[in-house]
Amino acid sequence: MGVIFDTNILIAIVRAGDQSGILKYLNPVNSKVYISIVSEGEIKSLALQNKWGSNRINALERLLNQITIIDITNVGINTYSEIDSYSQLRNPSFKKYPFTTPRNMGKNDLWIASLAALLGLELVTADSDFDHLHDVFCDVKRIDQREFLPFFIKN
Repeated sequence: MGVIFDTNILIAIVRAGDQSGILKYLNPVNSKVYISIVSEGEIKSLALQNKWGSNRINALERLLNQITIIDITNVGINTYSEIDSYSQLRNPSFKKYPFTTPRNMGKNDLWIASLAALLGLELVTADSDFDHLHDVFCDVKRIDQREFLPFFIKN
């Protein structure tokens, strides 16, 4: 099984002092790593908005060159619709839900989750936005951001 990184994971990798260490931690079995083209757009927008310097931009480009970027195609639209309607408690394929209020997901997160579900990838994230999809549409591995601290400390 491969893994797909959420945008917040990409940000952590780029910002880490020990990028190879954090990558090994996030992907200990060295699975093929993917991101959505949506995540590429998000992180490049953040880089512009936050005026990242050349070192951080170069780190981002090196990272993007190491992973497979998946484009969004018509194939993913049905999965997107299934996940969005499920998250809103309105998917006719489900009679019972493990949550009682709608889970409002950002549109970019919906695309990322759709690709994870469609391609059978483990979704690695640092936030709870995907928790309700775990074991329903895809495997979700949520990392507590405090676990990243050793990779930010320079010896």
